Amino acid sequence: MGWSCTATVGQTMNRWIAACLAQTGSQNCFRVGEVGYFWETSSTEHYDGSITGTIWKDVPGPDPEKKYCKRAGTFRINPDGSVARAPAFLKRV
Repeated sequence: MGWSCTATVGQTMNRWIAACLAQTGSQNCFRVGEVGYFWETSSTEHYDGSITGTIWKDVPGPDPEKKYCKRAGTFRINPDGSVARAPAFLKRV
């Protein structure tokens, strides 16, 4: 079972997905310069209809054949669809 959100939150998330697909071909990955990032929604159900999640940053690791990442921040889309907190790339969308 998934979680629910308001229609306006869903519209904002759909714009994020479209921007990420246009830039990287992946629905939740984006680049800022040469650095790759991705976002994941939390599994927490917010009763106001908002969505929150985590931003992850690609980092070099000891094995070049594997991908590594570290937590780079969080995001929140308010119930009205406005972005309370997110990286600039996602806020501009």
